[in-house]
Amino acid sequence: MFRITLCLAMVALLAAPAAAQTGRMSGAISDETGAVVPGVEVRALLRDESGETTRSVVTNGSGRYSLEGMTPGNWVITASVPGFETATRRTAVQVGDSLDWSPTLELGSIQETIAITTSDDAPVRSEAQRRPAPAAAPSGPAGPVRVGGNIKPPTKVVNVRPVYPADAAAQGVSGVVIMRATIAIDGTVRDIQPLRSPNESLTQAAANALLGWEFSPTLLNGQPVATRMTATFNFSNK
Repeated sequence: MFRITLCLAMVALLAAPAAAQTGRMSGAISDETGAVVPGVEVRALLRDESGETTRSVVTNGSGRYSLEGMTPGNWVITASVPGFETATRRTAVQVGDSLDWSPTLELGSIQETIAITTSDDAPVRSEAQRRPAPAAAPSGPAGPVRVGGNIKPPTKVVNVRPVYPADAAAQGVSGVVIMRATIAIDGTVRDIQPLRSPNESLTQAAANALLGWEFSPTLLNGQPVATRMTATFNFSNK
């Protein structure tokens, strides 16, 4: 029994200096409503002259994580889970550091792609069957931890197709227009910004169509929230 106790004591003594030569990072991850998000992969990456070192953990039911054994150096830490944008932090870790990183995850962007041709005879405006707006989910009983991360994506209920501009069609102009916008909490499209376009007339046609789009609200933990959207319009002159 004495030998076993002695061996355990020696192991603890050897492990202590090793732990003292590293740092750690911990924290809690939440969504835009302030609720914690379980199941988020938190990954740390270090590249140096000795090669590549990684550490990876998943947040627990309280949205918390702890990355241990981080050797000194410049680490890149990411937090990712489906439905949300990946959060990233670059930080230098020193011996004995105990760092905190508690990011708020932003909802991922919605992607829409539309093809338009000069011979397109599809209806300009179409409307899906509207469903009653769901009642807001109760906030739940008060407590130290409110679990979130529950996303219901938006659904397009009104679609407006761009009309191919006559001047662009006459000049044989075609190309891709990429627009960034926001789906507001009422489902309307706002804050439209062009990211790429070969022609001003095509840009205006895409923007006019976007203004007519309507969506069911994006729900995060039962509450309507604004969502970023990227819309790609492929104008083909044929």
